[in-house]
Amino acid sequence: MKIVVRDTENLKKIIITKGYSIRSFGRALGTSGPYANQIVNSVRNPGPIIARNIVDLLGVQYDEIFFIESGNKSDQAV
Repeated sequence: MKIVVRDTENLKKIIITKGYSIRSFGRALGTSGPYANQIVNSVRNPGPIIARNIVDLLGVQYDEIFFIESGNKSDQAV
């Protein structure tokens, strides 16, 4: 299973309306600006702790930003 950003444009808007640049958002999370940028643009998926920190920092509901994608091989077509 992996945590996936639901809508990158919506996440960017939320970050901006909370007064952050991507770089300052990364610092506030305790990560680097490039890592935060990769998460925001769905290049990388956050781990559970970072995802929870993002939700807490932005003051939004988890489901507003993320969804959990099943990676079970049994769910894949043969």
